[in-house]
Parts: sequence; structure tokens; C-alpha cells
Amino acid sequence: MIHLERVCVQAGSRTLLRVPRLSIAAGERIAIVGPNGAGKSTFLRLLTGMAVAAQGRVRVLGQELGPEATAPLSRSQWRSLRRQVGVVMQGLHLVPRLSARENVLVGALARLQGADLWRSWCRLYPGPLLAKADAALSVLGMADRAHTRTDRLSGGERQKVGLARMQLQCASLVLADEPTSALDPVATAQVCEALLASTAGPQRTLVTVLHDLDLLPVLATRVLGMAHGRIRWDLPLHAVDPAVLQALYETTAGARAPPTESTDRAAASVAARHPHLPHCTRRSA
Repeated sequence: MIHLERVCVQAGSRTLLRVPRLSIAAGERIAIVGPNGAGKSTFLRLLTGMAVAAQGRVRVLGQELGPEATAPLSRSQWRSLRRQVGVVMQGLHLVPRLSARENVLVGALARLQGADLWRSWCRLYPGPLLAKADAALSVLGMADRAHTRTDRLSGGERQKVGLARMQLQCASLVLADEPTSALDPVATAQVCEALLASTAGPQRTLVTVLHDLDLLPVLATRVLGMAHGRIRWDLPLHAVDPAVLQALYETTAGARAPPTESTDRAAASVAARHPHLPHCTRRSA
């Protein structure tokens, strides 16, 4: 699914990300945690091709993106990769003048062909696709906002529209950068449910940047701790305890300290607040 080797991403003379070696298998649920400026968002951008490595090997879904690739990707290869990678970024990249429903439908454009594709340019989408868009918005509590222009939605509502759009993409790899930021507890539960539903199945992978560490037991079975552009540790969920998290966040002066709950207590806390949320099955040691 994902393989990085000897990767270095730079901005001028500054190193943003350095990864000696990392592999992520299909079907894994990965959370990336760490203080601000740790390189978490750069890591996600690297996997989409939005950030370019100065050196090393970057392989995503069978495509070589790094400087060691034998040849640059063709236009058709880029299109194939983008169809398979669903992204929920902080910037969202929604079209402000379109309605929430129309922005969601954009997520399916890469899968349309022939007459359906041509009709979509005139905003004439197939009936089954319209039903899927409405269902995705309904699950996220946005049914009554489906026909509202996106630039008239709140930040949290736009976050939900971005997630619903990604659901229609039916991606093999989902990358989510702080998907629950600016959301209340009810909306957080809805978003987590949608992320898990979007990545259900042994061949679908979820990689999430999280600052709400209480959600680790919900969205992850493996956790990468990052600081100063490097992966400091790579642990199964059950091995991530408060001391490990505290040490990670203390590497940057002034970083927000993680919660002091144990992983078990954090899981119980989330379950109590979100009783309908599906929880991950932990790995054995």
C-alpha cells in the first residue's frame, strides 16, 4: 500500500520530513500524533504528491512518486492514483459557489464515464449518484443544508461536506488531516463513523492526523509519533501510554500536553460520549 525509504522533504535548506523507512499495509488504520510543526501534514501531502521528496523512494498504491522513480507518472497514472486516494485536508478545497450537495458530487467525477461524465458538466448527475450524495450528507447531519451554498456554511459544516465528498470517491486510501477540528461532540461522532464506514474492508486504509488523542482507540490500531520532522516511534495502539505521549510532546517547548488518561480509560471515555460509535479491535502484542 505505502512504502517510504530514505525519504527527505525540504523547503530550501530546512528539512521538513525525514523518514528512513516506513511501510503501511492495506487495511491498516494509522494515526499520526505529535506537536505542531512535527511534519504530520507534510507526511500526508507527500502521499498525495502535493509535497515532493528531495531524495528517497515513495511508493503509494503501486505508483512510484519519489525522485528514484524510473520515469515520471503519466497523466493517466496520476488520474488513476487520484481516484484511489481520498483526502480530507484542513484547506478542504471546496467550490464556494456550489451547494453542499454539488460539492459532494464532485467526489464521484473521476469514476464517471461516457454520457454520464458529459452530463455532469451540466450538473445533470445520474439518479443513483444523487441518492448516494444525499445519503452521505444525511449520515453527517447535513440533509437540511444540502442545497445551501458552501460559502454560507460554518467551518464545521464545510468539514462535513469535504468528508461526504470523499465518501463518494470510494477511495482505497483515505488521508484525513485533523478531521474533527472545529466540531462538537455529536459531529465528532458522526465524522468518525463516516471515516470508519469509508474505510471498511481489508483493502482500504485510513491514515489520520489527530490532535484529539481521546479518539486514538476509535480511529487507529497503530500510532506514529512525530516530532521535528521525524517519526520518533511506531507502536500498536495498546503500547501507547501517557508516558510515551508526554515524552513526545515535551520534545517541543510549549506544545500542548496530551491527556493523562491511559489508553483504556480514553477508550472508555469516548465510548461513553459516543455510544453508537464503532470502535476498533485492538491488535495483540
